Amino acid sequence: MVKSLKIQFICGFAALACATTGPAAADTFQGTIWSLTYSGTPMPDADPIHETYRITLGVDTNGYSGTGLYLDQVAIKVSSSVFSASLFNAPSGAGSWALLAGGINANGCSGSGGGFECANSLSALNGGKGVAINPGNGAGIDYSWVFDVTVNNGTLFTGVGDSSIKARFVNASGGKVGALISEPFTLTHTPPIPEPETYAILLAGLGLLGFAARRRKLKEAATA
Repeated sequence: MVKSLKIQFICGFAALACATTGPAAADTFQGTIWSLTYSGTPMPDADPIHETYRITLGVDTNGYSGTGLYLDQVAIKVSSSVFSASLFNAPSGAGSWALLAGGINANGCSGSGGGFECANSLSALNGGKGVAINPGNGAGIDYSWVFDVTVNNGTLFTGVGDSSIKARFVNASGGKVGALISEPFTLTHTPPIPEPETYAILLAGLGLLGFAARRRKLKEAATA
């Protein structure tokens, strides 16, 4: 019985470890490293023909090799059947960005491109120039944009190279620098991070395992 409980606990603990670590970065562009992930199952939605997903676009600017100083717009396309979208979080808060339907061109969020959602930095964030690029700051995601996207049932792109991202580098004056990021991506799944109650249950399970093992040893010693 103790052995069975231990195996179950180890399996549960391994699942927890997997759930608390995200996938590897998906692609690189001019030394920046990007990832595009969604978490969990579709979010609860009263509309029976739509489902809502939380999508995270992350970037590591440690190895950036271009001459831009800021990222002022980013856009994602994870479905051609977008019903609605909102920005859940972003650098300096969602309120520092406007979300517009459409992709990006040389002048910024274009308002065109079916399925794209573009986050545009507002004047409160470095005068509208967005977030600073910091080469050499160490590996790891520097900035993340979190979108809640409602799509027609079954239309989320999760195949290899199906989804897309776009982004724009700008200089100190807010003018575009270098080429636009425009890359096909694979939208990958990140298991949700367990609630604190889950950790408590696992710790309680470990305590029970220890108690059961100790009790078994005492019984064996008493009958020896």
